[in-house]
Amino acid sequence: MKKLLFVMAVLAMVAPATFARDYMHMVLDPVTGQRTGATSWDTTATTVGLEQPDVNWEYDGDNSERKGESWNWPATYDWQDICVIPVRMDIGIWVKVADCKTRKLDLKQVEIHKYRGSVDIYVSTNANIEVGAYWTKGKDSAGNDFNFGSYSSSVGVSPQYLTPGSGQKVTITLTLSSVDISNISPVNPGGTNCVVVGTVTVRVRPNWKPSLAGGCGG
Repeated sequence: MKKLLFVMAVLAMVAPATFARDYMHMVLDPVTGQRTGATSWDTTATTVGLEQPDVNWEYDGDNSERKGESWNWPATYDWQDICVIPVRMDIGIWVKVADCKTRKLDLKQVEIHKYRGSVDIYVSTNANIEVGAYWTKGKDSAGNDFNFGSYSSSVGVSPQYLTPGSGQKVTITLTLSSVDISNISPVNPGGTNCVVVGTVTVRVRPNWKPSLAGGCGG
């Protein structure tokens, strides 16, 4: 008799936890969206059902539990490729000169009235291109053009033609001939005298006949 009373007491303690489980198979109130006490198979309920009959999913207080077998776990169809469409774009022409702003071309006297200097640049491109360069005389500190007299200039580029590649060395050479510096005063008499007297501008263009119309889709 004592054993029977003990078992009944244990069942009484366990029973509230068992009935406290709140199943996902409950119905939802269509206005508040809250779960109600009626089950989804209750035909007398006036609320909307949320049935998941193949998988056990329930709340136990603040915890959520889910249990399913390998044969009844929710599954989806795999995607199947049915068509491959080529994608096109207008690539365009790309050119990069590495460290352009740090390059300097220093002229040195090779004859009494002739000066020459060169500088190496490194060009990367995705196309066949032609490289060129031109000289522009600068202005002095007073804003006047440097007076070199009746001089001449020439700029050489080697190599002149590049194919697609990265870091290709191109040598730019400037020569000033018949230079008259009698009207130019040194900036620092008796000391170093490197004066910016002009610039050499590097330019490029595609090395093929122009296409006046085209592009992808038009």
